[in-house]
Amino acid sequence: MCGITGVFSRNDNGSKFFDALPDALATLRQRGPDYSATKSGDHFLFGHARLSIIDVSEASHQPYVSEDGRYTLVFNGEIFNFREIRTELEKHGHTFRTSGDVEVVLKSFIQYGVKCFETFNGFFAIGIFDSLEQRLVLARDRFGVKPLLYYSEASAFVFASEMKAILKYPIRRTLDEQSVYEYFRLTYIPEPDSIFQEVKKLEAAHYAVITKDKTEIHSYYSIGNDAFKGNYQDACEQLRDLLSDSVRTRLISDVPIGTFLSGGIDSSIISVLAAQHDPNIHAYSIGFPDAPYYDESAYASEIAQRHSLKHTIIPVTEVDFLKALPNVLEYIDEPFGDSSAIAVNVLSSFVRQHVTVALSGDGADEVFGGYRKHRALAMIAGASRAKMMAFTAAAAIPGVFGRGSRFSDKMRQARRMGRVASMRPGERYLFLAAFHSGREVSHLLHLSRHYSMNRVRGRLDLGHPDDMNSVLRNDMKLVLTGDMLRKVDLMSMAASLEVRSPFLDYRIIDFAFSLPSKWKFDSLQTKKILSDSFNDILPESITQRPKHGFEVPVGKWMNGALLNNISNEWFDDKFIKHQGIFYPEKMQRLKNSVGRGSGLRDQSLLWSIIVFQNWWKKYM
Repeated sequence: MCGITGVFSRNDNGSKFFDALPDALATLRQRGPDYSATKSGDHFLFGHARLSIIDVSEASHQPYVSEDGRYTLVFNGEIFNFREIRTELEKHGHTFRTSGDVEVVLKSFIQYGVKCFETFNGFFAIGIFDSLEQRLVLARDRFGVKPLLYYSEASAFVFASEMKAILKYPIRRTLDEQSVYEYFRLTYIPEPDSIFQEVKKLEAAHYAVITKDKTEIHSYYSIGNDAFKGNYQDACEQLRDLLSDSVRTRLISDVPIGTFLSGGIDSSIISVLAAQHDPNIHAYSIGFPDAPYYDESAYASEIAQRHSLKHTIIPVTEVDFLKALPNVLEYIDEPFGDSSAIAVNVLSSFVRQHVTVALSGDGADEVFGGYRKHRALAMIAGASRAKMMAFTAAAAIPGVFGRGSRFSDKMRQARRMGRVASMRPGERYLFLAAFHSGREVSHLLHLSRHYSMNRVRGRLDLGHPDDMNSVLRNDMKLVLTGDMLRKVDLMSMAASLEVRSPFLDYRIIDFAFSLPSKWKFDSLQTKKILSDSFNDILPESITQRPKHGFEVPVGKWMNGALLNNISNEWFDDKFIKHQGIFYPEKMQRLKNSVGRGSGLRDQSLLWSIIVFQNWWKKYM
């Protein structure tokens, strides 16, 4: 894992960007604490900060230059099938000076051009400059594990792993109010957009070709549509084989490696499979001793004991939260309001003291249908008219229930289900994907005009609401890249920890989408085939318990010292009026409501405001 940045000067006016690259590279130090360097050439300058994982020798330092000097590479990520690709390249006459994947990436590009990205099994953000043709090529992995942002104007093109690096360059920056609206609806800003109109994110599974005259962006991968030919048992066996092999390849490392173990289905499978390949591997979990409803460490302990895993639980209290908060807020360089980022940061910081790489269960929920909304949509799709009437009636349940008990959870879910059932089919997915309603957000924000979710809606397939595989594709495009992978990359890189997700092997993704959706989830059960394929690993206490999700008791913690800090730091009336983004009276009302112990939605909205205000003061 690394940090990359670069400048392509399109004319003489672009040279001013070169002077800013050292400062931009310095902001990426936590992504690559082991070594950093720059490489300049005719009209370009690259910078690279390295976290050494495979072939830790100096021979694989970057920027990496081809033997003839024509190509220069900066690469962030891992290619897990690099040895197989290397063997094929050797058949074409290529020789190698190193034992890692960096040289394989560059020589694959030299041999195959942009087609090489289709052969890579792994995660990556890549920049390659061709000095002969005076063109820059950027590429991002299939599912968006590694971020890559860019800024383009007539005089120069700039790219980097993080927004904070981009902002070190002399760029124009105009707040994108549409992005502000989407952030408060979703808690994140979906790609390819960013908080600034002028800065974009290269989308997952895309590459860009940049010359002095133009920028062209192309897709190189889409999830397959081939239907699986075997029966359910055949599918279970194939899934076991694929996932075991994916875990095996992701254990390739020249540095210590561990696993994240939450006690849920996904991380339990990954941790046990990893231990089957490496009995010495260590699993790490988070616990919340002062918030039992959120604490799932007992389930993690059960899995660890059942399979004799080496296991450590990291307890997180309100004191730990307050200690971690400055680091979390400091590292967020674009508004990101998923409060579980705090727990990921605490977990990553602890784990990094012992290992450099960790395996996670990320991706399984989006691929195999693990969210409550999947069951809800399946239930509505198969409901009779009488059931639909009952669902609609549930919308009248008072909206006073927060989190903290199974009963309140059931009441919230029933009310939400009623609202979904009363909607037009094409509107249901986006309502369930959003954390806050348009009404809530519009009442809070004082923007120049009214905004909607049409920009997001236009990038999704909402025309097939009863096709559950279509629902999962939307999750892959929206939730996985925008929220889940962004959170893990952001908070693990703050601790200089590389996180690998075996479920995001493209072989598993293509296989999963070849299956009928009813094998993955229905109105009664989520992740069916995943549970059935690994029923020898997973006890019923894991597979049959209600879906919880990786959540933190941020609302409980807000009611202490943090709420007092909020008043002083982020809710000052004079500052809010000068800022011109929020209605001051609505801000104060929300803060007071959370202070009285209001429900999850108010707590989440307040956290999103805290993140936004901290970001604003730092970057605007």
